[in-house]
Amino acid sequence: MDRAKYRQLVLDDQDDLAACGPSLNDIHDAALLDQVVATAYENLTKTSLYCWRRLHTDASLLSALSSPPEDAIAKLDKAIIVSGAAGNGRLELILDLIEELQAENYPSRTFTASAVAESAALDVSGATIPCLAKPPSLATFQTREYQAPFILRSYASDWPALNERPWASSDYLRAVSGPARVVPVEVGRDYRTDDWSQKIMPWDTFLDSLDGTEPLYLAQHSLLMQFPALRGDIIVPDYVYAALPRQTMPPENDEQLVINAWLGPKDTVSPAHTDPYYNIYIQVAGYKTVWVSPPSSDGMYATGNTSAVDVFSTDQTEWPNFLNVAAQTACLGPGDVLYLPAGWWHAMRSESRSFSVSMWF
Repeated sequence: MDRAKYRQLVLDDQDDLAACGPSLNDIHDAALLDQVVATAYENLTKTSLYCWRRLHTDASLLSALSSPPEDAIAKLDKAIIVSGAAGNGRLELILDLIEELQAENYPSRTFTASAVAESAALDVSGATIPCLAKPPSLATFQTREYQAPFILRSYASDWPALNERPWASSDYLRAVSGPARVVPVEVGRDYRTDDWSQKIMPWDTFLDSLDGTEPLYLAQHSLLMQFPALRGDIIVPDYVYAALPRQTMPPENDEQLVINAWLGPKDTVSPAHTDPYYNIYIQVAGYKTVWVSPPSSDGMYATGNTSAVDVFSTDQTEWPNFLNVAAQTACLGPGDVLYLPAGWWHAMRSESRSFSVSMWF
């Protein structure tokens, strides 16, 4: 690897970092790079100034170039996870560096398609969320079907992620990522509780944990940006490009589309909350129970966009008004798609090891 070449590529493109002030000068001193990363992180959590995301990205890149392979790959991953690989061409540069470091320092990983141990099939009948007999046309979706949640059973069953490139296989996910990668996870079953926390951990270790009892959840993460080969395993439905009425702006990226991954063991929960975007939610592997309720629902005991109610509990004596909430439920299985309008309350609970993808638009 020509580390000097990569270093010069980073240092030649610093015009948008001036707002970071004196911290920018320290980026040229290898001994100070980890401190620059820490300073940039502290500031990007306090302010929306783009320069701190840029500085965090570039300082992480430069620090990685002077680090041992395992540390270098972790630092590059954190530039994606924490600051979104901010900057023109930075994501591509980071991914190229990771690929070179893996090729030079680790055995390659390959995946041979074979039978994948699937979760035991669960009964998905009895849904009270409408299950449409066939997918609506884009015109019908735009004019009528967008107003309320619906499910399309087996809509994504032809995705490569459910077939020859199976996301249900940890071996496949390891082959896609390559060695020494790290990912962000939630620790704890419910982010409303005091024992909940977050951490960045090795991807291989996280995959090993999925069939255990430790409540680790990779939630709302841009995994397909971090491991871009996964993007080729899915087919983005045309519905995400529909011209729908809006009370809020769509996502601000070029596609006006945010794709997040949700991967965890049985019993991981996303508490009842609302999102400002329309959502196509695809169950790729395993099973997940979904609970939905209209935006107008009273009795949600909300703080911001999150409800204090455990909607999956059978004991709601602490929340008497919740008993009046109109709700619908369903169990999603592999290949099932849920459409959620913007602003609807929704909660999720994994009934097995589960891998889902959300598409906000």
